[in-house]
Amino acid sequence: MPKVLIIGAGLSGLTSAYALKDSEYDVEILEARPRLGGRIYTKEVNSCQLELGATWFGPQHTSLMALVNQLEIPFKTQENGREAIYDFRPKGHLERFQIPNQESSTFKFKAGSSTLINALFHKQTSKVHFNENVKSISYFDSFVVQTEKNQFKADYLILTIPLQLIADTIEFEPGLPQSFQDLISNTHTWMSDSIKFSVAFDSDFWKNDRYIGTLMSPQQIVQEMYDHSDKDREQNALVGFLNAGYSVLTEENRRDRLFNQLSDTFNQKTFDIKAYADVNWRNEAFTIHKQAQALVPHQNNGNPKLREGFFGDRLYFSASETAAQTPGYMDGAVHRGMEVAKLLVKKLG
Repeated sequence: MPKVLIIGAGLSGLTSAYALKDSEYDVEILEARPRLGGRIYTKEVNSCQLELGATWFGPQHTSLMALVNQLEIPFKTQENGREAIYDFRPKGHLERFQIPNQESSTFKFKAGSSTLINALFHKQTSKVHFNENVKSISYFDSFVVQTEKNQFKADYLILTIPLQLIADTIEFEPGLPQSFQDLISNTHTWMSDSIKFSVAFDSDFWKNDRYIGTLMSPQQIVQEMYDHSDKDREQNALVGFLNAGYSVLTEENRRDRLFNQLSDTFNQKTFDIKAYADVNWRNEAFTIHKQAQALVPHQNNGNPKLREGFFGDRLYFSASETAAQTPGYMDGAVHRGMEVAKLLVKKLG
């Protein structure tokens, strides 16, 4: 039985494993982190679900929607209210704007994005090896994958981790074509520039008849913010992105600045905080190398050359950024994960 090794237990990797579960391949997964999900990360803190990675999707994300419906994962509409607050301070004032009607809804998973990851994990049959950071890949008739601790062999290889990270951290023997190395070095990694925060409170003090939490600010620490409450869990929460200029601060310092902004915005002197967390994705070693060059968002995402096979079509790259459809999003990860699985199944006739 030919062996397929999938590098990365994020959405793309688990999608491929799920699609190959009834095939004639022996499939295993290597994951550098001690957890599943990659850039999908729902953290449980004090019985609160804090969304710190990929969150939103829509009906236009057809590959993701098909998988979500197939796995029967509950989701709901993201409610943004009828007005948004724009914080132009210190150069301006707090202002309220009407939110235009959206042509289509935006969705989020009812019990967190990690429910998709967990469902895929339990539906597929591959063994997942955690804490296996790949350092080198060699190919002579078959693949030898060397991690910091172990060595694995395979007939086929699917690399689902971010392309910039591959270029900066994995050695290939024989080497990949220089033109391809240059391409993956210059392919932007979605989420790598972001600081995602989530905070849960005992009360939803920010809500009124027209406003439920949508806030934008170009200069303050909160860049974007949305309501992330859950009536079923009795959770009142906000989620969003912090200004990347504050990445040099500690999580505690960012938290303090966030609450100072919320205090000024809502005239709230004290907060009944249940849980807080943020993730500076630029510091996530298994998302992007600390010395990786900064790139334009979505630069080279979806480039058709990223979908080429190597070593006689035995090695495929499958990060979301490689997808022909919605590259860099959850839908792209699912689309490409399914596509690579179909290519491998086709090889067996």
